[in-house]
Amino acid sequence: MAARSLLSVLLLLACVLLEPQNARALTLSARLIHRFSDEAKALRISRSGEDPKDLGRWPQRNSMDYYHLLASTDFQKQKMKLGSRRHFQFLFPSEGSNTVSFGNDFGWLHYTWIDIGTPNVSFLVALDTGSDLFWVPCDCIQCAPLSASYYSTLDRDLNEYNPSGSNTSKHVSCSHELCESGTNCKSPKQSCPYTIDYYTENTSSSGLLVEDIVHFAAGGDDGPNTSIEAPVIIGCGMKQSGGYLDGIAPDGLLGLGLGDISVPTFLAKAGLTKNSFSMCFQEDDSGRLFFGDEGPATQQSTSFLPSNGNYETYIVGVEACCIGNSCLKQTSFKALVDSGTSFTFLPEAVYDKISKEFDRQVNATITNYAGSPWKYCYNTSSQDLPKVPSVTLMFVANNSFVVHDPVFPINGNQGVVGFCLAIQPTDGDIGTIGQNFMMGYRTVFDRENLKLGWSRSNCQDFSDAKSMPLTPSKGTPPNPLPTNEQQGTPGGFAPAVAGRAPSKPSAASSRLVASQFCSLRLLPLLLVLFLIVLVF
Repeated sequence: MAARSLLSVLLLLACVLLEPQNARALTLSARLIHRFSDEAKALRISRSGEDPKDLGRWPQRNSMDYYHLLASTDFQKQKMKLGSRRHFQFLFPSEGSNTVSFGNDFGWLHYTWIDIGTPNVSFLVALDTGSDLFWVPCDCIQCAPLSASYYSTLDRDLNEYNPSGSNTSKHVSCSHELCESGTNCKSPKQSCPYTIDYYTENTSSSGLLVEDIVHFAAGGDDGPNTSIEAPVIIGCGMKQSGGYLDGIAPDGLLGLGLGDISVPTFLAKAGLTKNSFSMCFQEDDSGRLFFGDEGPATQQSTSFLPSNGNYETYIVGVEACCIGNSCLKQTSFKALVDSGTSFTFLPEAVYDKISKEFDRQVNATITNYAGSPWKYCYNTSSQDLPKVPSVTLMFVANNSFVVHDPVFPINGNQGVVGFCLAIQPTDGDIGTIGQNFMMGYRTVFDRENLKLGWSRSNCQDFSDAKSMPLTPSKGTPPNPLPTNEQQGTPGGFAPAVAGRAPSKPSAASSRLVASQFCSLRLLPLLLVLFLIVLVF
């Protein structure tokens, strides 16, 4: 006991004596040897007991073998470094990146199949950049018909989501930070209700929020895909109204907006993709959807504009409009870029200038169709559409968005009998760039840099995307989305690493560094103390 007490006193005294001001009194040194030196070879033989012949040909200094071995080690280290980096990737729904429009049956919107839950169930959801929530018909009280017999273009029934039938579904309580209706709940543990009213009159969806797995894939057309399961908050849409009962999004709506509850936000915050996505719509009603796509370097772009000081929706500022080669004065306006709107709407004053100039340039006879809301419609004497002037939206820095066919055809018994300018007026000073103006373009919603990008595309050749790492590095599974508790932590989704580093070390970190420094300086002294204790 006396020896232990003496040792404790000596250790305490040594640490006091060797405070930072006395640090120079003791230094440590080590001798370095090269890995391919004769000394290293001898040391390896003495330690392992290997026969020198078993080591193979030891590389002679400055020989080609010598440099080759050094370089091969460097290559391995570089691979390790690259493998440890986060690989951002393109993601798309597990059933494929393809989108499709079914025409009038489904409100002329683009749809994609997406799988939810465990076991997974498929839903045909409309793509909507004008809203945030991803909802599907669920435990229905009032939903659209889901049988394929109600729709002339479907070859299989639509599905209804049942949270209790999924092993991975989770309750979202009123206390959750993404529960906007939480203040109306009787208890914070109650299931979070939601109600969303859309632009179309009397069109809404309401129900409860749940969290479940949404199935994605990462990969390219020329190789196997990797499955990705991402927890996402979903609207269990028990009751729909208006257009949602008449064939628009009967099986759900994929909100792609800027809000925290949108699917692109979840994927980006989970570290699965870059905070961007693209949609590409072709004139044959096909298309592609990719999460994480920032577009080609050659694309044109314009910045999103804030609304009431916040970036809440994809609003852009159009500087001027041109019809053919004629650019019109006083045609600037703001517009929401909305894939959930079939056609394009312009502020009334701008609409009047554009439609009159279009009418002046088009070589066709104007006509009226009974019951049609379209004012500028024309007859055609042949089954092919005549050449019509393009509509060009001009942005800052002389960037231009050209709509080559700003019309839609009118079919009769003998084929095409006419066409209409696919633009309508709207009240207010904010217009809508609808899905019809996005045809033939790879449209990129770069949420990270708050920019809209566009480039002409056939929606099939994404060769610039194939140079990106499309699959996670081996041994590094994608980061899962955080739990509800992490989401509720102020400052970010990863509380352990979020926030700025303090400008000065905390008291706790200072004590830790000091203790480690003291331990290192005591190593030689401990041997002496140990001998003293043995003597006693």
